[in-house]
Order: sequence, then C-alpha cells, then structure tokens
Amino acid sequence: MLNTLNAIFTNPEYLTQTTFSDYYRATAVSFPDLCALLDEDAIAEDKLADYVRLMNSLSWEFEDLADGGRGVAYNVAQKVVGNRQHGMIALLKCFSPSFRDMPDADTNILDVLGGDGTIARFVQNIDGPRPTIITADLSRFMVDACMKQGLPCVRQSATRSLFKDNALDGVLIAYGSHHLAEDDRQLAISEAYRTLKPGGRLVLHDFETGGETARWFEEVVHVYSRTGHPHPHFTRPEMWERFSAAGFRDVRVFDLNDPFTLPGATADEAVSNALMHMYHMYDLVKIANGTGDIVNRVARCVEQTLGEIHVNKADDDFVATIPRKALVAVGTKS
Repeated sequence: MLNTLNAIFTNPEYLTQTTFSDYYRATAVSFPDLCALLDEDAIAEDKLADYVRLMNSLSWEFEDLADGGRGVAYNVAQKVVGNRQHGMIALLKCFSPSFRDMPDADTNILDVLGGDGTIARFVQNIDGPRPTIITADLSRFMVDACMKQGLPCVRQSATRSLFKDNALDGVLIAYGSHHLAEDDRQLAISEAYRTLKPGGRLVLHDFETGGETARWFEEVVHVYSRTGHPHPHFTRPEMWERFSAAGFRDVRVFDLNDPFTLPGATADEAVSNALMHMYHMYDLVKIANGTGDIVNRVARCVEQTLGEIHVNKADDDFVATIPRKALVAVGTKS
C-alpha cells in the first residue's frame, strides 16, 4: 500500500495542491475509520490517476469563480447551517427502522453530494444521538472547504465510489441529485447498493418534476443563476424503477416538507436574510440590475413559484420560512 501511495505523488491534483497520497496520509491520522472503509484496489495508482483527471474535467458548476462555478456563493449560503434543518432531520431519521429516531454514532452515512459538509456540520449541533456523516463530492473546491473545517470527507463521483463493498450503514443522495445526468442516475443508485451493508438504506432526495420547486429551478435558477440550471428532476415512477432495478427492497416514495428557515432580529430582517440566502445559494447574479433591487426581485420570484413567505417568533428571534416540498425515496439493501 505504501508503494502505491508514494507513486501517486506523480499524479494529478486530487485536491488543491494536494495529491491523493497527501489526502490519504492526513485522513489516516485524523479519521482512520474512514480510510479503513476505502477500497484499496479502487485507490491504486493505475486506476486513481485517470479517475482524478476525469473528475477534474467534469467538475465545474460548484468549483471556484475562476472555473466558472458558483461554489463561493453556495458556501456563503451554507454558513447558516440550519437553513434546511426540518428537511435534514427528516432525511436522517429515514435511516432508522422506525423513520422516527435519529441514528447514533455507530451509523456511518455517506453524504454523496455533501458539498462543503453542510449536513455534517448540522449533525454536530444535534443534542443526543447523531450519526457519523462522511461527506463526499465531485467538486475539488467543495472538498477543499470540507477538509479545512476538519470534517471526514472524500472526493469522488456519485457514479464511482471509492468505498468497499458492504461498507456503509447508509447512503444519502440529496440536495443536488437532479445534477446527475440521466445515464448516471442508475449508476449512482447501483453504487449506493454495492457499498451498503445488507440491511443498509439509500435515501434519495429531489424535487418532483412539475412541482413548485421544480418550477423555481426552471423559471428562476436556470434563467438568473451564474451557471444556469439545465437539469431535469426526478419523477415518482423513475425513483421506483431505478431503486427496483438496483435490487432495493421495501422501497417507499413520499413527499417531504423541506422548507428554508432563516432567523433575524426582526421580522423584516428574517425575511431579508431568507431572500439573500436564496440569492447566494443559487448565485442569482442576473436577477437584478443593482444591489438595491435584489431583495424585491428574489421575493417576487419566490412567491410566484414556491409560495408565500411566513414569519414566526421563535425564542429571541424571528424565523422566516420559504416553503418547499421534496420528493424522497428510501430503499433497503437485501
């Protein structure tokens, strides 16, 4: 294994100014349990070098500005860790047998489209039982940010996992599954099946084709975002069919309330924070001619697609809620 790692020094950058060997050595010290889950054959030099080059050629949308991506703006939005707390809690509870309990630290869940570790950071703030989240992402920029925050993470694509067979208790594909090309969706679901332990679960989250949230992406994000958003969403039949084709049993497909919730010292501030959150999260740089118009323009688009913004008093703050309904599929490995 050491000879393999030494040889990788000549290979392309896995992270910024970091080879896979550098990453592996650092992770082996900080998160040895993560390294133990990786497939030695998959990270061998002869396979990894071409894989990294392929990831470098494919990843751009959530990379840095220099690469034409919107990773910077997205990470600014994720600083408010609980912006999707209702949905994130519900998704994590899908990994418990009852769908009602939070898994404990012995439950290793791979967050396949984890960005800079939003869900992992959110989990750190949960009181009581909480699962172990391993963040993965195709974007070098995102995994760089995750590493800097001291979180267990790995750079890989959703369609080609670096994890061993039967290694994980749970796999989560959420908050971006529609970015998977149609030909890649079955590959990603099959990779989840391969890497799950028997009895482990895959939780897939998206927004149903034709729904209000899909309209937000089609009519607002695609039109006004820096990168556009030409990504079709999932349908209910597609989720059923793809899970069944991969071999999952006990498949459930259901709606899930997944709103954005942003706090503020006043009601107006909470609403403004929520709208600016949407602006940064989707990098809507084309939505207004000047900074003074951003809030009003985003508000109009939110209300026309997602619905009315509600504000409630919560402890010492006000909380603005932007409604959003997700579509979720859960399947268990036989």
